[in-house]
Amino acid sequence: MSDILDKYKWMGPIIQKMDRDIKRIFMKNFRMRDKNFFPEGDYKADVKNLVNCMLCPNMCRFDCGTLQAANSETMSPAYKARIGYYLTIGKIDPLDPSNKEFIDLMYKCSNEESCKVWCPFEFSVVSLLETVRDDLNDKGVMPDYCKEQIKKLKKTNTIEDHNIYETYKEKGIENIETDGKDDVYYYIGCESMKFPEVVKANIEILKKAGVKFSTNLEKKVCCGGPAFNIRDLKIAKELANKNKELIENTGAKVVVSDCPGCIETLSTRYQKAGIEIDVKFIHIVQYIKDLIDNGKIKFEREIPSEYKKVAIHDPCLLARNLNDTESIRAILNKVPGIEIIEPIYNKQYTHCCGWSGTVHWAEKNIAIKEATNRINELKETGASVFISACPECELGLAYGISENDKEKIKIIDISELLMKVI
Repeated sequence: MSDILDKYKWMGPIIQKMDRDIKRIFMKNFRMRDKNFFPEGDYKADVKNLVNCMLCPNMCRFDCGTLQAANSETMSPAYKARIGYYLTIGKIDPLDPSNKEFIDLMYKCSNEESCKVWCPFEFSVVSLLETVRDDLNDKGVMPDYCKEQIKKLKKTNTIEDHNIYETYKEKGIENIETDGKDDVYYYIGCESMKFPEVVKANIEILKKAGVKFSTNLEKKVCCGGPAFNIRDLKIAKELANKNKELIENTGAKVVVSDCPGCIETLSTRYQKAGIEIDVKFIHIVQYIKDLIDNGKIKFEREIPSEYKKVAIHDPCLLARNLNDTESIRAILNKVPGIEIIEPIYNKQYTHCCGWSGTVHWAEKNIAIKEATNRINELKETGASVFISACPECELGLAYGISENDKEKIKIIDISELLMKVI
């Protein structure tokens, strides 16, 4: 209770200074908020927190990546919440084609959840927008750019227009099929397949540590994260059940992935959808840290000179959803001769690459600008090598590098760096 009072104590002096008549109207409206603000009928939108958000002092606006990229107040979390509320209660008719821009706004979010860090109610506007999308989908107004992603998921079981897992042979990635007795299942994300050197590095690290694992690329499908973002829960659950069967068939009690979004989906989002998988899900950077701590991985080579000075880009999902900002630092701090330079916005305050969520489908230029903003922050460290641990970040950040800097800046995964010293 004391925590709640602390959060709202700023309101006390404001209410005390109100004129008697204004205070009476304020308190009456406060008592009548359910009747005045809550719509009748069935809806899935989280109206209570949409109202909380749209009436909040809106501190999160100063740290919203899409707002900073678009440089427009319409991108602020509270404005999106207000529009979501109006779409839910019918004040803005979602079926009117002239209101398409308001529907699109519900998808212009990069899922970075920096809003959650500053929110006095401790909720995420990302989650609020997803509840609005649930209602929009029920009304049949899912945007075409989202329908295109669902079409890919149905056709290829991945978020690409082809089954990207089938490219493992041409990319030189080893496929290790399970014998049903694995200790670990290395779960490779769709986007990770765009970075074959990262996948190969992770496979080599697991081998060097003596881990019994499989990759099962012939049977692999998307985790369903994009469908959860879009809120096509039918497709999301179909993919979830395919993954559940594949994971259980490996016999593994630990599932590691190179993609924070996959780990978030396989664990938290599956559980919310009623799909339980009795294994431990862990991001590979944390698993590698444990291997190093247990002496399974040793550093035997000197780090090349061009990699001795690095800046860390914390992936949003790893830092704020999986709550792990220390594993990547613990690993790098054990690499002899390396200098780590932290950007101003780091750890749980990290800024987004722009490529998570749905904004890069809804308005790609905003996502690119967000990536550019983050690259500029990383450049301020003076380092030219940026280390991350997420394929979406490595994909998104690349869009933010100017032509003049493409020969100077390297964005690499931590596993690629480790392969230079083990």
